[in-house]
Amino acid sequence: MPERIYNKDNYYDKLYSLMDVLRKECPWDREQTISSLRRYTLEEVHEVIEAIDLVDSTGDWQPLKAELGDLLIQILFYSRIAEESDQFNLADVIDALIEKMIYRHPHVFDNQQTGNLDEQWNRLKDAEHEERKSLMDGIPPLPALKYAQKQQQRASRVGFDWTEAITVIDKMHEELAEFEFEVRNHSDKDRLEDEFGDILFTLANLARKMDLDAELCLMRTNRKFAHRFRKMEDLATRAKQSLSDMDIDALELLYKKAKEQEAKGVIHG
Repeated sequence: MPERIYNKDNYYDKLYSLMDVLRKECPWDREQTISSLRRYTLEEVHEVIEAIDLVDSTGDWQPLKAELGDLLIQILFYSRIAEESDQFNLADVIDALIEKMIYRHPHVFDNQQTGNLDEQWNRLKDAEHEERKSLMDGIPPLPALKYAQKQQQRASRVGFDWTEAITVIDKMHEELAEFEFEVRNHSDKDRLEDEFGDILFTLANLARKMDLDAELCLMRTNRKFAHRFRKMEDLATRAKQSLSDMDIDALELLYKKAKEQEAKGVIHG
């Protein structure tokens, strides 16, 4: 009986009714909690990012439409569970968002003349969390590279930052040299983790100084590597070979060939 959803007068009522039906009548949806939904939410966010990249690379918007819907259902889920716990509902979430955006955009809604919009945003956002004792407080549990950039961004507000990207590159070489020293001296895992973490932290900072998102950069490279590796498998299959039977030199040549075909846009059916 989908008509009980479609017959609603507006999209808000359709969405609210949809979640109401799912929570009451679907066993899987009914048993979900805010804790059980976390991993699905994270997956959906990454799938949205991939769909955005697909728009950039192919101009195909349809996967993004589908993934945004999947992300929206997560918001409906959390709002519904909160309502069942007498905390808040979907309307409260929307009202809070509207109030927050109006507050953080005085140059739009109050005709206030402001300076740097990024500085204004950070200042108003900080004012919402006056209980913070440190600039490091209140950073959400993001993936490690993203978290590092948030920390560095916070520190830069008080001038604890490099002035130019080239100086971060110098620091990167310094950290690489320290890591190499530990490797050559067969240091224990704890020392290696510490020094390797410093390299990643510095690389995240370099990305920030270049106005790049380190997390998105790595996600992009992950997808690129997976695509090329699948191409290697395809090339090996066509040559009636197995990757596991090839030595590293042959694998490197195959990877190079896959990379060249990728650059030429060669697609095999």
